[in-house]
Amino acid sequence: MPPWSYLVLGFGVMGLGLWLWGRQRPGPRERLAEDARDPYRRWVQNAFLLVTGDCDYAHLPGAEARRILAHWWDVYGPLELRRTLRQLAADDGRDHAWPLLRFVLLSRLGVAAGMHADETSWDEILPVARRLQAAHPSWRAMAQAYVQARRQWRGLPLDGSADDDGMTSILDNLARLDDTRWQELDWTVELRPAEPEDASEEPHG
Repeated sequence: MPPWSYLVLGFGVMGLGLWLWGRQRPGPRERLAEDARDPYRRWVQNAFLLVTGDCDYAHLPGAEARRILAHWWDVYGPLELRRTLRQLAADDGRDHAWPLLRFVLLSRLGVAAGMHADETSWDEILPVARRLQAAHPSWRAMAQAYVQARRQWRGLPLDGSADDDGMTSILDNLARLDDTRWQELDWTVELRPAEPEDASEEPHG
C-alpha cells in the first residue's frame, strides 16, 4: 500500500469517529427533556419557555448566543455578564417577572456563549427562581406580569392593540404552556437544587 494511502485511511477513520461522536451527542430537545427530569429545572424551564418557545438558550450554538448577548445586552465577555446579572438580581423591591425572568434568560445565554458553566447557571438561578415564585401566585400571573412589563419596555399599548411580532410569539407561548406544561407542574412546588444522579444509591462497604 502506498504511503499516501495510510494518510487517506487515517483521515477516513478520524472522520467516521467524529461523525459517530456527533450522532451520540444529545440534541437540544433531548437535553431539554433530560433537564426536565429534575423538578427544579423543569420549573425554571416552564418559566423561560414563555419567552424562548421551545428551547433552552443554554443549548444555542455559541456564535448565536454571543451575537444575542452583544446585540441585545451589550455583553461581550464574562465581566459584563456578571455585572448585568448583578443588576437584574439587585434586591431593590423589583421582585417581579421582568428583571427576574430576564436574569434566567441571560444566565442560560451565558452558558451557550461559554462564559460560565451549566451547573453554575443552575446554581445562580435557584435563589432568583424562588424570588420569582414568591412574587406571583401562579404561572399565568407571572406570565401576564412579564407581558405587561415587556409592553412598557417596548412602548406598546398595554391593552395589546399594537403588539409586535415578539409580543405575539410570547402570547402564543403563554397559551400553549397554559394548556400543557403549566398544568403538569404546580407553581408552588418546592424549589431545591438538583440531586446528584447517584444520590439515591446505597453506600457500599
